[in-house]
Amino acid sequence: MDGKRIFFARVIYAVQWFYLAPFLPEILSKFSLPPSYAGLVPLSFFIGSGSMQLPSAFISSKIGLRKSLTIGLIIMSISPILVYVSGSFYQLLLSYMMAGVGASLFFSSGGGLLILLNKDRPSTALGIYNSLFSLGGLLGLNWIFLEKSYGLISFLLISALTLISSALCFFTKADLKPNWNVVKDRRIFYLGLSTSGVWGVYYVIGELFPTFSLYYLHIPVTSSSEITSLLLLASMLGGSLGFLGDKVDKFKIFILSSLAGTLPSLMLYTYFFIPAIFILGVFNELAISILYSVTSFIAKEGSSVALAEVNTVDILIGMSLQPIGSASGYFIWIITLMIALILTSFALKLRLRI
Repeated sequence: MDGKRIFFARVIYAVQWFYLAPFLPEILSKFSLPPSYAGLVPLSFFIGSGSMQLPSAFISSKIGLRKSLTIGLIIMSISPILVYVSGSFYQLLLSYMMAGVGASLFFSSGGGLLILLNKDRPSTALGIYNSLFSLGGLLGLNWIFLEKSYGLISFLLISALTLISSALCFFTKADLKPNWNVVKDRRIFYLGLSTSGVWGVYYVIGELFPTFSLYYLHIPVTSSSEITSLLLLASMLGGSLGFLGDKVDKFKIFILSSLAGTLPSLMLYTYFFIPAIFILGVFNELAISILYSVTSFIAKEGSSVALAEVNTVDILIGMSLQPIGSASGYFIWIITLMIALILTSFALKLRLRI
């Protein structure tokens, strides 16, 4: 499997998605803010990443994938230092949004290079790409232990590792200027739309299930980090199954895994929520891995642009499930599942045979 430098960078990239999650109570305390402000921290990252996916893809079509992902990692390497020295909550949000902007430059360019390097096994390569995101996420959730012992050094370490990964990726031999015109292909938009619910359900569970379990299942609050860790462990397994997309009908697996990655959410009304979360995590990640493979199959040399488009749709529409879920009370899993299934149905408009 080629692209080991990109795989390493993917792990470090993922650390920056999650490393602030355990710090949220400390951040709120530092700036004397109410708990309702906690969600603004991850939201700032999503805004930076989601809004810049397509502009970043356009940049890569002009300067090439290798330079684009390298610049993205350099931008990300600056963010942790700025986060640590932020003198206000507003500065912290801008600093973390900066990481999201850098992430948008890395994501689709990294995926596009992996497809270029592994033309005979794109599903396998992208499955590993997603599994390593889960591994990096687990490292990020536990970064707080380094911070408690080393303080600023732990933030400098994230920056240093990100900068090292950018240097390694810069010397990757493969490169390509993707075809920007692929954004005109409506099939790409429908692919993103059909998985935005799958993507959204995953993050709704990670963020909102702990509160739901306290108020409606009457069990002690399970921390968001523990739920997210379980989802990430399951996602590592799901991503590793991406090779199935190289062996059997991609589109059938895409539909089946999308359903299996959302339907178990109804089990969250029961005390079988742990197996439900694990099953959902496995198939949710498999669905996203196959999505990337199907997207690359359609887009060919414009695969990185297409990946940016589906990721934009997933983030911007998928994020909306969190406020909808929050407002739904006890019916959160029924309503978010219904929305996810409606969105998944758009895949049927594609009628692909892959």
